[in-house]
Amino acid sequence: MAGRSPTAGCYQATRVRKLAAVAVSGITAVLHARARSAAGLAVFGALTGISALAALFLGILLAG
Repeated sequence: MAGRSPTAGCYQATRVRKLAAVAVSGITAVLHARARSAAGLAVFGALTGISALAALFLGILLAG
């Protein structure tokens, strides 16, 4: 496309990945809150933390 920089596509792809990481983080946080077993709490808590860190990392990439 004329007038569109090559980095615009990379920015869009990163932004979509960040939004996906935020969605996963929110979903796993809800599952963590609803978990009844110790294993469920551990698994969903870990997934929430990892996906939140991924969203943070991708946000820093977008800002820089």
